[in-house]
Amino acid sequence: MRRNTMAGSASITSHTMDDDLHVKLLYLENRVAFARLFFPTEAKLAMDIAHAAPTPEFAGLAASKGSDGNLRGDDLDETPIMQNIRLRSRMEALMKTVEMGRRYFPNCSEVLDKFMEDDLPDLFYHEKGTPDEQRIKRTRFMELKEDVQGAFIRDKAEINTTNC
Repeated sequence: MRRNTMAGSASITSHTMDDDLHVKLLYLENRVAFARLFFPTEAKLAMDIAHAAPTPEFAGLAASKGSDGNLRGDDLDETPIMQNIRLRSRMEALMKTVEMGRRYFPNCSEVLDKFMEDDLPDLFYHEKGTPDEQRIKRTRFMELKEDVQGAFIRDKAEINTTNC
């Protein structure tokens, strides 16, 4: 590596790409997990259309991290190239699932987009903060539930009008 300066920069680039892959993969896993939580039937349908079987790897944040905080499923005998191929394959399946969800359930996807951008960190910690902050978080959670139900009703109505 001392003689070949490109080897060092390639290594750094590889780690950066791996970090980006893990960040994207974690986002997609969480998005699919929340879709399954908020819209179980619709998420299952989107996964079926995308040919992404619901396996434990689509369980989201809680199940995707091991006790050390890393993405689970790492095989110590697996080469870095094979691990990268496996993770990219998983990411492609998740991306396809999200695309199908956006295509067939645009209103539900919009609610998920907003949730993932705005509320994800805060709503996990209802009990943390001052009493006023807790009340605001509970209120926002109830608003989110209403948004989810409204989006579901709108998507269902749009599907019914296109089928008639």
